[in-house]
Amino acid sequence: MFQHKMSINFSRNRAQLFYENLIGAAPEDLINMREEFKNHMLTINEAEQLKTLLNKDAVDFFYNGVLSFSEGIDAVFQKRFSWATIKLYYAVYYLIRATLASKEIAILRCRSMFRLVARAGEKPYGSTNRKYNTTHEGTINHYRDMFNFSDRLLSNKIEDNDAYEWLMNAREIVNYRSVSFSEPDCLEIWDYFSHCIDEGTLSNALSELETDSYIMCFQEEYAVVAIPIKRMQQTIVDMLTSGILQNLSEDRTLFLKSVIGYDERSLSVLSEIFT
Repeated sequence: MFQHKMSINFSRNRAQLFYENLIGAAPEDLINMREEFKNHMLTINEAEQLKTLLNKDAVDFFYNGVLSFSEGIDAVFQKRFSWATIKLYYAVYYLIRATLASKEIAILRCRSMFRLVARAGEKPYGSTNRKYNTTHEGTINHYRDMFNFSDRLLSNKIEDNDAYEWLMNAREIVNYRSVSFSEPDCLEIWDYFSHCIDEGTLSNALSELETDSYIMCFQEEYAVVAIPIKRMQQTIVDMLTSGILQNLSEDRTLFLKSVIGYDERSLSVLSEIFT
């Protein structure tokens, strides 16, 4: 009998593959080459090659972030708040990856997470702190280490957590701590947006969050959507500054526009991408 075998081929990020090739490590051997991984110093030529690859990775991470954001906002309009929480968290994670790559910083995995600046003489930098072990938390912690004083989303706290910790916790409540999704009800953090949908004012609320001067993103009433909007704005600036936003293809842009329902919902968010 014929059995169809599912392909499990997939593309890994270019920076990771490039660095593994530099030290001569196959993915399955990497864990045994930790010393080589930690101690390789980039040459001028290697740094330039890594920068080129990071520019390409940045565009892919950015697309993942905008698509997750678009799916999240679409879910909000449909009152599917559990999925919206998950998607908007993933949007922030991918947008942070895009920002790091656009600034020529690679995030690499070798058992735990390392960061590597694409500059001659640099080596991967890691931490023995277990908070750097997982892909998501490790990436966000490396980002926080580098941009704690320049990212306005890290300038204040919601209760005792910074914006990224707060959103990560919201996602974990939905994904891991709740036995089921809460629909047709919602977590309290969604009450304001649920009311906006009932009143037909959600598009106006999103525009207000877009023009807000980093006040509403630290208020629990708005934070679950305000944080991703501000992170999106920051990453768009980073992509424009590095000159690579234009590398987002037209077919991807049109698809993103359809997913978020940009025209029919009269949204202004993401206008810089769609103009």
